[in-house]
Amino acid sequence: MRERRKPAPALPPPTHSGNLLVRLAPAHTGLFRFLLEAYDHVAYFTVLENKTALLRVIFSPHREREAREALKQIAQSLPMSVEEWP
Repeated sequence: MRERRKPAPALPPPTHSGNLLVRLAPAHTGLFRFLLEAYDHVAYFTVLENKTALLRVIFSPHREREAREALKQIAQSLPMSVEEWP
């Protein structure tokens, strides 16, 4: 019988959130939401500008790699650009 693996130790709580800016066509905001949710809620977003669909994507710094990879994959389905948070 195999021995059970111990779970990884919990990471310390982050002191800040990671942020990125996403620009896309306003008509694609709904699809972007569904695609982002499909990545196990690795990030969420808020709309900064309705008319230009400027979005602020927020994620845990512990999951930054996963969030960036999710955005990279979504960019293959939607015309969008990802920018660093100022």
